[in-house]
Amino acid sequence: MFLKKGLKFLDRDKIRFLMKKYSNLPAFIKNYRVIYLIGIFLLLAISGFVFSLRFGPIISVIWVAFVILAALLLYSLISSLGVDFQTYMTNLYGRVSISQTSALDQMPIGVMLLNSNGEIEWVNENLLNVIGDRSVIGKNIKDADPELNQFVQANKDSGPAEISWRDGKFSLQVQGNGRAIFLLDLTDVSKYELLYQNDRLFYGLINVDNYEEVIQDATDSDSSRLIAFISGRLDNWAKKYHLFLRRISADRYLFFGRLPNLKQLEDDRFSILDEIREESLKQNMPLSLSVGIAYGISDLNNLADLAHRNLDLALGRGGDQVVIRDNENPAIYYGGTSNPMAKRTRVRARMIDQALSDLLNNTDVVFICGHQNPDMDSLGAALGIWRMSRLHDLPAYIVIDEQNLQRDVKLVTTKFSEEIAAANAKIKEQAAASDDNQPPKLIEYPFISEKKAMALASDQSLLVLVDHSRPTISAAGQLLDRLKSSLVVIDHHRIADEGFAEKPLLFYVEQYASSTSELVTELLGYEDRRKSPLTKVEATALLGGIQLDTKGFTAHSGSRTFDAASFLRAAGADTQLLRSFGKESKEDLLVKAHLLELTDLNENIATVVGENEIDYNSVLAAQVADELLKIQGASASFVITRRPDKKVGVSARSDGSVNVQLIMEKIGGGGSLSNAAAQIETDNIVEVKQQLEKVIFDSSDEKK
Repeated sequence: MFLKKGLKFLDRDKIRFLMKKYSNLPAFIKNYRVIYLIGIFLLLAISGFVFSLRFGPIISVIWVAFVILAALLLYSLISSLGVDFQTYMTNLYGRVSISQTSALDQMPIGVMLLNSNGEIEWVNENLLNVIGDRSVIGKNIKDADPELNQFVQANKDSGPAEISWRDGKFSLQVQGNGRAIFLLDLTDVSKYELLYQNDRLFYGLINVDNYEEVIQDATDSDSSRLIAFISGRLDNWAKKYHLFLRRISADRYLFFGRLPNLKQLEDDRFSILDEIREESLKQNMPLSLSVGIAYGISDLNNLADLAHRNLDLALGRGGDQVVIRDNENPAIYYGGTSNPMAKRTRVRARMIDQALSDLLNNTDVVFICGHQNPDMDSLGAALGIWRMSRLHDLPAYIVIDEQNLQRDVKLVTTKFSEEIAAANAKIKEQAAASDDNQPPKLIEYPFISEKKAMALASDQSLLVLVDHSRPTISAAGQLLDRLKSSLVVIDHHRIADEGFAEKPLLFYVEQYASSTSELVTELLGYEDRRKSPLTKVEATALLGGIQLDTKGFTAHSGSRTFDAASFLRAAGADTQLLRSFGKESKEDLLVKAHLLELTDLNENIATVVGENEIDYNSVLAAQVADELLKIQGASASFVITRRPDKKVGVSARSDGSVNVQLIMEKIGGGGSLSNAAAQIETDNIVEVKQQLEKVIFDSSDEKK
């Protein structure tokens, strides 16, 4: 009970009072734990003294003497422990400080400390060796090293930054509002990284374009001479740039080298393309090269696969060009300055027709989709595929936005609807005259919205894209995503660096063709049309598509173009009806005349920039671009206008001497060598003009 009261007496407030009163006590005694220990010892001593009084004064005196002796021993022990501990901690702190200073001084990281005025207070040995001046301490960093000061100010309190300083590379870290500077030397790391990059391989494939067509009519001696010519030029080219080259088939070569060799090829801008094209023309054997190059992948199988895909892209863009791409960056193009050479064989068209027929025989319904804001070529090709589906007894629909159609396209859809209505009336009349009680099988109206197409689509449906091979410009993006695994593409434009979510079942893209309508007409030529022949409107729309893209058979027209036109005329195409489709309103003619008044001719480039507050029809803008090429001295034309959808549209045309496709691709568009366009998400026409002028200027510099 006595001990409990004594402990209660030793509360913290009383201890603080006693410590304040006896402030000259040793430091270790001021510790709360020591005070509690002494208090407990005193309470035990007093309790023992009271208890010893029961056994007489002698026992009490002996107890007091024992307590005093124990207290002295306890004090001596605690005192010595405190002194030893303080001595140990002092020595330990000294050793740690020495170790820290030595580590900072000898560590492979440069360290510099500044005061608030920017003066250098301390620099470790590593950084002093880099600076080479041991008198920098005490100097302002601006005076000691202005270049380092600029790096420090630019990266104050930011993450690590890689800098080039004093003939080396360093990782700079600035902390403490610019008062602590850390520099990690990366010079050796950069050297090893450069050695690694220089040692990496690139893989390339070369295809000799039009080889089969050229060799088909050549004699054996001419064939041997042609092969020797190509192989000889390519061998010399490979030796010049230290490449490994091997011929793997009659018209294909593989080669590989190291990345510095690829840089040399790019600096030369692959002049081997011009050399082969020009020298083969002199021998009356027009050939060109298509090249696909891949790099940046460690796995050789994946590297070769990417090179094959890049070659396919080069061929899909018309050939006579180089496509360089890794897995992360967009493709880089060289060449592509010539029109694709027309192929004289129809074998591929016949094979495509057979493949498409097989697909049609294994589907339940066909959806046909053109590009946004469809033109006559897009609609004509769609009607041709619709007719082919009818020949296979399949329901087919053309996905189109009937509320936003060009005048000529709207006239065709209206005329076609009348034709279907007349055909259905005839079917009903025949059914009424017959004894068959079955309801007549009427022709369904083919034009539907994307919303309705989504409701009708199933896993067995087939989607055919015509006149475009870029998902972003498709008129039915949701349907494309829904049927991405059941896709057919038929187009005549150069392929852009934009792929589909899944590989199409059939990819028929031929740049030599004048139009998609020409390709579809050829496919129809291999079908048995006796039970369901082409109608007058269908044949006229297909002919209109060919006429539109050939500018009245004056551009991009080959022998097969005229064969297709002849086929359509025999099938009932009406030129008078076609002229009625192409008639323009007085208002449209006045708008085109107004745009032509805004023409600015600079050297060989004709440019029209519409007003920023007026919306212009994109078809009229394209027609103005065509008209501008009629100006003497104009090699290319660009019409920049604001579109009704509040985007800025650019229509580009050329006579073949300027590749407008490459120019349009650099501002987000695409097309073909002499016919391209772009739609840009902005409302500032002036900015688009400046961007276009910069691209044209850079393209001119690249040619030089």
